[in-house]
Amino acid sequence: MHQIAARILPDPCRPNLMAYCPTMDLVATVTPKSEQVDVSRLNGQRVFGAAFEEEDDGKGNAESDGGNNRDESEAAKGFVRALTWRRDGQILAVACADGSVSLVNAFTGKIAHRLSTRPRLPNSSSATGSFTSSQPRSQPGMRSSSLRSSSIPTSSPETRSFTPSCLSWTTHFTPPTSLLMRARIDQPGSQITLDHILGHRPDMDKLLTLKADLPRELSTLDVEASLPKLATLPPRGVGADDDVFSSRTSVDAVFHGHGATGAGAAGAVDGVDALLIGLHDDNGDGCAVHLRIFDSFEIGTVDVGGKVLRMECHPYLSTAFLVVEESRRGQDRPALHLVSLDLSFIPQTSRNLPLMAGKATQLGNLLRYISQVQMQLAAEVKAAFDLPARFLRNIDESLAEKDNQADFVYAAHHLAVTGDCDARFREWLVDEVGERGLKRWEKAVGDCLDVVRRMTSECLMPALERCLVVLSRLDGLARFGPASSRLGLDANMVRKVMETVDVLALVAEDLLLDVGVEIKEFAAFIKWLKWECEVEALEEGSERAEELRESWTGEAELKTVLDYVGGAIKESRVKRYTGRDGEEQPNISLPENDTDAGFYADFTKRRKATNKDKKTPTLGQLVERLQKQCEAVFGQIAETFRKSILASHVLELPGRCDGERMDLRIIPDENDATLSRLFILSTDREERGRLRQAVVTLRQDGGKGLKSTTSSSVLPALPEVTEIVDVKFVDDTVFLVLARTAAEMGIYARYVMPNAREDGEQGWEVRHIFEDGKMEAGMKPVRLEVNGRVGRRIAAVIEEAGMGYVVLDLDADVGNDQTKGTGDEIMTG
Repeated sequence: MHQIAARILPDPCRPNLMAYCPTMDLVATVTPKSEQVDVSRLNGQRVFGAAFEEEDDGKGNAESDGGNNRDESEAAKGFVRALTWRRDGQILAVACADGSVSLVNAFTGKIAHRLSTRPRLPNSSSATGSFTSSQPRSQPGMRSSSLRSSSIPTSSPETRSFTPSCLSWTTHFTPPTSLLMRARIDQPGSQITLDHILGHRPDMDKLLTLKADLPRELSTLDVEASLPKLATLPPRGVGADDDVFSSRTSVDAVFHGHGATGAGAAGAVDGVDALLIGLHDDNGDGCAVHLRIFDSFEIGTVDVGGKVLRMECHPYLSTAFLVVEESRRGQDRPALHLVSLDLSFIPQTSRNLPLMAGKATQLGNLLRYISQVQMQLAAEVKAAFDLPARFLRNIDESLAEKDNQADFVYAAHHLAVTGDCDARFREWLVDEVGERGLKRWEKAVGDCLDVVRRMTSECLMPALERCLVVLSRLDGLARFGPASSRLGLDANMVRKVMETVDVLALVAEDLLLDVGVEIKEFAAFIKWLKWECEVEALEEGSERAEELRESWTGEAELKTVLDYVGGAIKESRVKRYTGRDGEEQPNISLPENDTDAGFYADFTKRRKATNKDKKTPTLGQLVERLQKQCEAVFGQIAETFRKSILASHVLELPGRCDGERMDLRIIPDENDATLSRLFILSTDREERGRLRQAVVTLRQDGGKGLKSTTSSSVLPALPEVTEIVDVKFVDDTVFLVLARTAAEMGIYARYVMPNAREDGEQGWEVRHIFEDGKMEAGMKPVRLEVNGRVGRRIAAVIEEAGMGYVVLDLDADVGNDQTKGTGDEIMTG
């Protein structure tokens, strides 16, 4: 193997926390001291970085549930616990010790989502797939579980502290697309591979030359592509957690990149991206797997009874396999179990699942966007009217000393009608406010009203339109009986969400009309006030004052000025929609249960009423109602999916298998489309130079899941090897081991399923040798990261102390120099 590049890191990283993206050739590393995640190219060029710091304010919240109370052994592992890339390389998932998982956009370097893995409260109707509930349904060929089988945790999920132990992010194809895809890929002479499909997200119809399918084409039509793009939002400031909508690139990646991510685009693959998060309970009450699909749509948590060490999935199968570690009383060595997690909702929902999950994810993103618009509007209004409120309080107190009934409204109205200015009012207008104060007043209120107008027309209303488009698709799925029962969609619940969006749209229209009127009134008012300030600043009877009065041309706007003085000067129209002083006002209580006519009909009836004291809900109240309704819809979908997840025990691995130095891979059979094999390779705890192998044969039995048979063996020993340091699969045919001999270290290759014509060294092939057991600059190799993508097979060898890594080309000629590639340079970061 030729050496492509070597890199010495400026700061040591954690050797066990390095994620390689095969599609985009990016490497993510974690710096232990600063908990900095750095993403670099193979040559060491830094792309972006993100810092993940543990909160030490002691406040409990949804994203931090006791991470500060970890013991010293847990704290020594660092705050960042796991890394993984989505297959297309567009998003990096970072799991932290507080139970949060951040999804970092590779194009912007910003956190697109910050997810919580805290489990939902268990209840009798939402079985989470524990081993107890799955025993009666255990599949043939699978033994009963010997793990702890408690469907109800011993402590409340609200108080349990879960720490992520591993991550897996894979794509699962939905039938019948998976069968057609496999048949096309397995054709003799086919140049199409899974890498082309998973890595680059191509147009599947053209790539696989699939037959025209009118129902499928109609279901993938998306009117959102013809809608204008959503506008960016003002930055929320330094330290804001949710600032993903402040740049054009981020907004496009979240809302307008569905074709690139495979969700909702014509010709896209019918598949589901599943993010599996292995959770370890620090209190020793068991462990679980948290499941999300389409980047951020939460399915829930499944108890598996032990610490998850490894996870493996395959696009052709809807089953995930987990290596779970369980500590036993009276035994020094924990037992390792292979557990299958059958995601039955994938084949049950077929092509409707990607459509529904994609739309639900879009709706969740739109809710975040609308909520941020509402919060920024409220904050803008609160900040804008602080200065005028202080000015008015001062003049009201001054005028009240002379006349209890006098205030700014009375004095301004008297001045506008009669031209007579009270002495106290003149002193306040000239000395306290002055020209500078009026400019500040104009900028504060004028800019605020302009921002409200622009954000309402350019951000809020377009987002609501997109919500209705998404909800109309969900409503169609909910009304389609065969799909609604399997997807967990309730047409009545979706209708209520649509009614709330309709009411929000009406409120936004009213806000836009009122803010337009107020902008016109405020412009006339501030123009008149500036003129009065200039006149009153002159001496009484001066020629300049007389000239100004004679040249005054604002008589036509005087009524507009009086309308503003008598109305919006005391209480801006905008505050009726955002709440007084930016806080939600209890001006109306939204009904918990709608009438038979519906929430929209009740609102329109109240809106048309001629009562001057009629009260309307604020934007914040409506957004809160919308969020609760959407959470109910999402919760019902997640509960329906959780009921179909089945966790089953497959086998107990031999006691000498090392869970820390292990790799798994599912390999489909080339001749039988219903047959796959799960290969498990592990080092031997006692004989360090030997490899143990377990093979689980998986056969798809129609729509009844998988039948399995197991076998285990010890692979032939490597000559002169004293210790196998690491093992990794390259692809479906070859795996690599990093092994140590008495004098050096090397990388050896072997076929996963060797034929009978093995050479004298029993099938092992030397691929690379590190002289004296060292890499560049004296670095000691300790771990392998392999990319088996066709045409770009490389291996990254990581240094023991995390000081650097070396990248090797797996497809180089074996006969070339195996120690050092000529002309290679150490690329420093």
